[in-house]
Amino acid sequence: MKKYIAMALAALLVLSCGCQKTPDKAIVTGKNDGTFEAALENTSQPAPTAEAESAVYTDSFENANGAIRYELSLSAPDLPAALPVIRVRPGQITPELAQKAARALFGDAEIYEYTTEHTKSELEAAILQLKERVSDFDALVASCGGDEDAARDYKTALEARISEMEAAYAAAPDTAERTACDWQFHPGSYYSDVTRGQIADIGQQVLKASAVVDGAPFVLEAVNLERDDYRQHTLTVGPDVDLADIDALYADTGARPDLAAIRDKAVQIADGMGLGQWHVAVCESDPNAPSVTYLTLTRTYEGLPMTNHDGPNETDSAYGPVYTYEKLRMDFNGETLLSLLYQGALEQTGVVNANVRTLPFADILDAAKTRMQLRGTTDPVTGEQVEPPEDGGYDKIAVDRAELGLSRVLIRDDPTEYYLVPTYTFYGTAASYTADGTLIDHSFFDEATGQTITFPGETAVELAVINAVDGSAIDPGLGY
Repeated sequence: MKKYIAMALAALLVLSCGCQKTPDKAIVTGKNDGTFEAALENTSQPAPTAEAESAVYTDSFENANGAIRYELSLSAPDLPAALPVIRVRPGQITPELAQKAARALFGDAEIYEYTTEHTKSELEAAILQLKERVSDFDALVASCGGDEDAARDYKTALEARISEMEAAYAAAPDTAERTACDWQFHPGSYYSDVTRGQIADIGQQVLKASAVVDGAPFVLEAVNLERDDYRQHTLTVGPDVDLADIDALYADTGARPDLAAIRDKAVQIADGMGLGQWHVAVCESDPNAPSVTYLTLTRTYEGLPMTNHDGPNETDSAYGPVYTYEKLRMDFNGETLLSLLYQGALEQTGVVNANVRTLPFADILDAAKTRMQLRGTTDPVTGEQVEPPEDGGYDKIAVDRAELGLSRVLIRDDPTEYYLVPTYTFYGTAASYTADGTLIDHSFFDEATGQTITFPGETAVELAVINAVDGSAIDPGLGY
């Protein structure tokens, strides 16, 4: 699980798909050359039979090397009134959007230009918070899952941080003039931190602001960057890692939040940012701090929501410039919003087809099963075949859901824009077992936070993404 947006932890179970080499052309639109473009002209939907509408699809199969066992049981999602194909391009983070996001978290607090110069009083407050945490060893042990050795290591790390801050306190001014945020973007080097050296200027434009909310310091950072191989348009609002006691902000309060109310509040915040219509794709409580809730929201285009994908994330093998999927992430403790991340901003430039014809679900399912059978059979780095574990261990996945939504693909010969196309994304509940069928526990101690991160024995995983128009498999991590 992630602790908060800026320090999200990696996913538990990584089951590699077959490695796909970089194509000869920098950008492609489909595995079946020309099929997708031709299919974009078709509009009428085939009428499903009554049997297909009510069918529950079941099957059992393995991947190609026998290391993954699948048990499939699912129904086809209901078809909406229309299945659009939309054209979009990366959208800049504007000063107006940054202001709206700041108000979502900062409320009526004064918002200042960001500075790395901290006053004695600011550092003193942060030092006292850390000293209070260090003084309660029992609480440290509890936060480390009962591991006293880990708690001692965590205490040592906190004491080192206190020493750093006390050294900074000696040189800090008693007061510092704060100016109101002017909501202007600057080169990244504009915010160079004199205590940590110069920030590399790689062409990004940055806007940073700060505020104190309920006694806790927060920072807003907006970034726009366009390069041939990499794009970054993000807006982050969260605790100031230099001054805030983040552990305290994310500590379990003992209360169990009203998840429905939090979901509604998250949608209201998203709508208030003026970015169109959003819906909650993921809402989960932190198993180590149940009062903390993590939400991921995706945007709806022409009545159909985007599916929540990660990626693209591989510069060397992606089919075009790396640019993460558009989504909003929010962290709450109770009903208090702690952090917000808007990434992968998009701007709609047109509707290619308002209701494209899609393949029957049975054909989509066949393509998905073929994709699953390739999973975990090829090393994603070397391209070599992966043999099943010698100890006889295996993964078991219950394929239990298919989601119809929009996924992003690159447009042939145009690296500046994308299609959003209807896709079926298949999900399963995965678990790892020893040869004798014993469930493997994936919990681990995270040195960065000083906590033991617990996971359930089973984990939801994305298994296959199939283009509903032409039946090709999409790899969100590569861009197509």
